[in-house]
Amino acid sequence: MGLFFCSASLSAQYQSATEDQKKEIIGRIMQVSGEMSSMQCDFTQVKELSFMDEKITSEGKMVFKKPNKIRWEYTKPMKYIFSMDGQNIRMTSGDNTTTISANQNKLFKEISSVMVGGIGGAGLVDSPDFDAQFFMGSNDYKVVLVPKKKEVKDLFSAIQVYVGKSDNRIRSVELVEQSGDRMTVTMKNVQMNTAIDDELFSK
Repeated sequence: MGLFFCSASLSAQYQSATEDQKKEIIGRIMQVSGEMSSMQCDFTQVKELSFMDEKITSEGKMVFKKPNKIRWEYTKPMKYIFSMDGQNIRMTSGDNTTTISANQNKLFKEISSVMVGGIGGAGLVDSPDFDAQFFMGSNDYKVVLVPKKKEVKDLFSAIQVYVGKSDNRIRSVELVEQSGDRMTVTMKNVQMNTAIDDELFSK
């Protein structure tokens, strides 16, 4: 863990934020998140596995509606849907769908909170459940979050959030697993505050 933070803070691309800059970053993220009622976008997911030289790239579409409705639809290289309607989580592959109660499963409840926070930022960059370090880049901010809760800590050693300076929106989220594997999700073609049917999240 120490080496991880060392490499992050010594990166030539980013400088550690001052306390005033940290407060400013959080304030800007919270403002944008507060103004957002829904979001749709395309995404690219890149996974780096320790036992493979090649990266695994997936593409798809994401839909989010406050307070906690999410739909991740993978379209390439294979079709897979992860959706959450605020009560239940559904995972669909082909004709097979698995439904889990988010409220009754503590692990999935924590994962859902991380996913919601990774979209808008609120409840993640300002959460007491993470130790946070803030960095200033030329075009973006980087927030390195180390989880405190066991359920999240067992999965991820750190979550890195990249926020564009031009609009204070989250551009990408990198999940660093305890094994050293990494998954980076980059959002593009973002549409904010469009009308979204609630039924989309329950199928």
